[in-house]
Amino acid sequence: MPRFITAHATHPDAHGALALAAAQIEAQRAALAPALRPTLGWVYLTDALAPQADNLLDDLQQRWPGVHWVGNTGAGVMASGVEYIDEPALVLMLSDLPTGQFQVFNGRTPMLAAGAHSALVHADPHTHDLDELITELAGRTASGYLFGGLAATAQRCAHIADGVFDGGLSGVAFGPEV
Repeated sequence: MPRFITAHATHPDAHGALALAAAQIEAQRAALAPALRPTLGWVYLTDALAPQADNLLDDLQQRWPGVHWVGNTGAGVMASGVEYIDEPALVLMLSDLPTGQFQVFNGRTPMLAAGAHSALVHADPHTHDLDELITELAGRTASGYLFGGLAATAQRCAHIADGVFDGGLSGVAFGPEV
């Protein structure tokens, strides 16, 4: 059964916030038996950290090699029992979902219709044909079910899917067992 662990932190620098959250993640991983071997990660950044999204994704990929990353920027982020609004913060979640049960997609790597049951979608609200893109994407899933949200920041409406993107949409498609 897949497991999920989460962490969150606030710090004026994305690298500092990541270091604080990573310490929480590693403590949780060490407490699990067997240890969690993450395959998929989520990262959500507040507006203040949005300009550092590219460097942060590089750090995430170096810290956890082989993990696929998805996420978004927003005016605020939430984690268990805490909300960060108008301050620099990030939230992480890692899971050990079987790699055959999900596919990260973005503008360079389209979602494959075969095997997709539903999808988590993040989008730039400034995309002029967003409604058509969402309708097309829903048609590529067996259930037609999409969930997710819009990037909502004053700085940079970025979304993350094994890369950092401005414009369009991205996310992760899930197989029927997820």
